[in-house]
Amino acid sequence: MFKGALLGAASAASVQRQGGFAQQASPASGATPASQSEQYLAVADPAAAMLWVYAVSTNELVAQLEDVSVNAHAGFIPLPDGQILFLDDLGKRLIGIEVHGDHLHTSEAPIPGTSYSHVAIDSDHAHYAAVGSDDPDSPITLVNLETWETTAVPVAEPGEVGLFLTHDHLFHRNNSLNQIEAYAMDSLLAGSVEILSTVPIGVGGHGESISMSGDTLYTATDEGIDVVAWDGSALTYLTTYAWDSADRSGGRGYFQRLSFDDSIVVSYTADRSAPATEWTTWTNDALLVDTDEGVTRRIELGTGYVYRFGLAADRALFYRIGGDSDEAIVLDLPSGTISQRIPLEPMSNGPAAGEDIYAVNQYRAVAMTTDGALGFVTQGGDGMVAVIDLATGTIASTIETGAALDGGGYLGLFGSSASFSDTIGR
Repeated sequence: MFKGALLGAASAASVQRQGGFAQQASPASGATPASQSEQYLAVADPAAAMLWVYAVSTNELVAQLEDVSVNAHAGFIPLPDGQILFLDDLGKRLIGIEVHGDHLHTSEAPIPGTSYSHVAIDSDHAHYAAVGSDDPDSPITLVNLETWETTAVPVAEPGEVGLFLTHDHLFHRNNSLNQIEAYAMDSLLAGSVEILSTVPIGVGGHGESISMSGDTLYTATDEGIDVVAWDGSALTYLTTYAWDSADRSGGRGYFQRLSFDDSIVVSYTADRSAPATEWTTWTNDALLVDTDEGVTRRIELGTGYVYRFGLAADRALFYRIGGDSDEAIVLDLPSGTISQRIPLEPMSNGPAAGEDIYAVNQYRAVAMTTDGALGFVTQGGDGMVAVIDLATGTIASTIETGAALDGGGYLGLFGSSASFSDTIGR
């Protein structure tokens, strides 16, 4: 069951039931309703099955949801209308939440399976979501985001399901057959699972992005980032951007995104070939590919542990756990240079040199506002989120959630004031 709590409301404000969710009633007289143009930070603690929503402008708690375990692998998808989508491992469902006036509006759809791989939305950001799972009968589920009704997509031999979605086509990265498959959305909704086109890709597919026009697909494989064209009827292999650049080599990437104007593929490589007890020697590079020129640049981030990044129009925000110190790293995308390295307070029970980093299981999560003004990095095990002023490169404030954020938790930004919405969960 969801339990909403609006900041500023009387502590015993009544709860209204709508569509199976608990929604907070109007706050007591004198309370300030949430702004429709506010940006919000979703802070998830999957281990504690908790989700908090904070107003970015004030760091104040707006609402919290209990019994929700956000699937960090699939991540969050913010929508331009102010909603944010995520998968709940505990309730086996896709959930959408939105701060709506003076209450939290929540919707859900059940998703079959025991674990989830990816979630994507259509290029119009409004009509459908597609979810990949391990369910043998329905490895892909389509969700109508207006009615929240579901349609099963029983594709054969799906492997670990990777997904891209436009307004009229679904693309499935099939790791069993090492190919990308194209399906017509209207046929899938009518119950026909007919493949329109396929194209071979490399082994080890993991991590997708798609151009906003839907005509170019990118998927990370063992060899590099495979690039595939879609002309409306057929898929065509174009090229592979190798993980190695002209001056740096080693490792591969699993997570990549496109810049807001589709001009740069943003990723990173991690060479974790040394044992987990020697994780402080692992090397990490940011990776940028100019999609016009096809030129790959690798920028050294440092040794230790790096995982995912936040993206704005002209910069990316990474974190690095180093063993002796941790830091947030700001990468300028046009120049391909690091503009800031910002020290982070160490985690109380974070991994130390010589320890198995996976046994310690304390990490961080990162997010950034779309304008690149603010960054957020969690402090796993300590229940805190550092709020970084990226203009000055300083920690502006700290959010304390009241729970541990074991494992680092996960972060997502949303709200109707957001200027960009990706179509694949991050």
